[in-house]
Amino acid sequence: MGEIFLARLEGAAGFEKLFVIKRIIPHLANDNRFRAMLISEARVAANMSHANICQVYDLAESDRQLHIVMEYLEGVTLLAVLRKYSHQQRQLPFGFVAGVVHQVAEGLHYAHELRDRAGELLGIVHRDISPSNLFLTESGVAKVTDFGVAKAKGSTSTQSGAVKGKFAYMAPEQLAGHEVDRRADVFALGVVIVEMITNRRLFQRKTDYLTFRAVMEQPLPDFQHHRADLPEAVIPILHRALARDRDERYATVRELDAALSDVIGRPWSQAEISELIRSDFGEELRRHHSEVSGVVNRSALRTMPVILESPSDPDAENYLAFEASVDAGPTQAPGPGTSSAPRLRGTSLAVAGAVIAAVLVAVLAVRAVRAPSRQPPPSEPSRAGVTVARPSEPYGAAIHARDAELARCVAQHAERLPGGTQAVLRIGADGRARQVSFTPPDVDRSALGSCLRDIFATTVFPAAAAEREVVLGVRR
Repeated sequence: MGEIFLARLEGAAGFEKLFVIKRIIPHLANDNRFRAMLISEARVAANMSHANICQVYDLAESDRQLHIVMEYLEGVTLLAVLRKYSHQQRQLPFGFVAGVVHQVAEGLHYAHELRDRAGELLGIVHRDISPSNLFLTESGVAKVTDFGVAKAKGSTSTQSGAVKGKFAYMAPEQLAGHEVDRRADVFALGVVIVEMITNRRLFQRKTDYLTFRAVMEQPLPDFQHHRADLPEAVIPILHRALARDRDERYATVRELDAALSDVIGRPWSQAEISELIRSDFGEELRRHHSEVSGVVNRSALRTMPVILESPSDPDAENYLAFEASVDAGPTQAPGPGTSSAPRLRGTSLAVAGAVIAAVLVAVLAVRAVRAPSRQPPPSEPSRAGVTVARPSEPYGAAIHARDAELARCVAQHAERLPGGTQAVLRIGADGRARQVSFTPPDVDRSALGSCLRDIFATTVFPAAAAEREVVLGVRR
């Protein structure tokens, strides 16, 4: 949703300081949802001042575009480190893992404990802890970044039916749309720890739906199989951090950090972490410094500077993923305080997508607004079990991208849909839904209908020369 720019503040006597400007990408600048997210990020982050959290200094508006002013960092994301070590088939030292986890835990614990002027906890939950949102500076400081989907007490930025964050790092209760607390960040940090130790993606799969199933049902693998020198005492710590019942997890990230440090070895200092970063990324950092210097000094520049590794979540191919077997039956999302034991049946997760959470969505027609309707074309089943009309494949693909959220809707709401239920979407030329309605009208007033409507309304469809009407057949 955002784009970033390098900015320089100039002052008297040659004073200058670099900052980062983050703004909403232009074609979404007037979308109230994205404006609310940026404002929420600024409000949450501006209250925080900690060495292990990327600082936000200001929220401003220029030419009717909101932007935030952030701390400029030089270094690499943890994602860059994991990719390099995975591709080179190397293992991260346990001291490095413990050192990074300690710093990240300190930053998160500070955010979780932050209070307002009246002394009341703000209830901040990051909700998007992942390797791409953990930054390691050249000086060896770990920074938690991107509070764009963070939740605080009284926040109204999350709509019903919206799931925010990266599915592969979400706690089960977060995926299920339940209220979350700091223990969701404990779960996400647990996933990150496993990936640092094993150099494998724990829950990421080929599709959102398969990732959803992995988080909800996958039995935890044998970590020592992929890291033979892993101390036996670490395994119960990881299992507790990744408990599907949040009441069984560590209550705070600081408790998780203390337990891990006791058995995995001495956490590396900032100087030791810095030495690894400079050694493994020296060439990339020198090139980055040269590019930034060219921009700052306004010299001729052929290549614009880039962040070392995109902040977006990678596909499973970027580094290896664990494989597991789970039951291919309907997913039952755990409620708050309930456990969900894995059910093993020997069915490969790679083909479990043949059942799509007991909800089927078919693209019945795509037509220009005010054009005469046409007979629905023949259809064929898609890979994920969603029936998609052949001429409408781009629209079916857009719906498939929301498989995990469709599954969450079904898991959260028990009511059935009447036979013949249809969703009618009026989609603008930019691919955004302008209106979503259901027939029969009673579906519009149901909780499941509301959840599905939120998903369809926020789906990005193919752009076109004119406004279109897309008719979806929906049944459960």
